Amino acid sequence: MASTSLQTSKNVQEVKVKQRPFVGYIAWIVQRVTALILLFCLPLKIYSGYAIVGKLPGIGIFSSLHLNAFLDALLIFALIFHALYGFRVILIDVGIVKDNRSVFTIFTVIGAVLCALMFYVIVS
Repeated sequence: MASTSLQTSKNVQEVKVKQRPFVGYIAWIVQRVTALILLFCLPLKIYSGYAIVGKLPGIGIFSSLHLNAFLDALLIFALIFHALYGFRVILIDVGIVKDNRSVFTIFTVIGAVLCALMFYVIVS
């Protein structure tokens, strides 16, 4: 009986050491913020595309938004991080990923590199 209680205590301590609760929370917040950015910017980008080809009469400000580098950069950032952190959640839910910290770090680095490459393409 005493060994069972000791073993349970050891397992509880192991779990507490392995988890960093803010990693999942940061990914959750970033995914929610990028979802809001996508929800706002994607329709704006599509709408401005119609305005630039003349399908929307009398709306000149929207046609200039279609070629806005800041809007493009914001969309790229949101799309990359939303997709990567969404894929991270899928890997965790399916059971492929056991260590959330390493996947978060890897996907953050991949996202940063992809954003830097895309921003370079936009600017140059």
